[in-house]
Amino acid sequence: MKKYLLLSILTAYTVILSSCSKDEDGVSNATEAQIVGSWNLTALEATDGRSNTTIEDTSIPATFNAVGKDFDTIVTFSEEPQIVTSEGSYTTVLTTTIMGQTETDEQDGEDFFQSNEWRLDGSTLYFGSGDDEVGFTIIELNDSKISLRYNLDETVESFIGTSTVSATYNMTLSK
Repeated sequence: MKKYLLLSILTAYTVILSSCSKDEDGVSNATEAQIVGSWNLTALEATDGRSNTTIEDTSIPATFNAVGKDFDTIVTFSEEPQIVTSEGSYTTVLTTTIMGQTETDEQDGEDFFQSNEWRLDGSTLYFGSGDDEVGFTIIELNDSKISLRYNLDETVESFIGTSTVSATYNMTLSK
């Protein structure tokens, strides 16, 4: 059972960090000048998470939610070049239910962004480049707060099998 839990957690985190889908509920007047600067990571969560991993014709459904806490992370958006970096740490509390058994695990995180490119296109803030680019919809943006979201819905092939994963991922940065 622990083996399946670990595999589902790894699959979920891999997909969350490497996927995106466009959300049309974003702000309409975001500017790069509003984003440039240093921000504190103040909220991080994945809600309504569902995964289904198929290993050797066996389907293993799971649900998960993740909530961040103990934030001590500064996220900096620079211009020319447009690079986003972070320093500090936080903790993620991941709750996963597989085959009726629920397990909660705390995982330490640090350096949330590691020198990724960023760009703004309408109400979407993109991180990374090329095939590794991830787009977050800007839900709220003002002088003291950025709220970002993306809805994840992906199928991933890996050495353990095929996994479909969906979740809503939210992040808040504050000054």
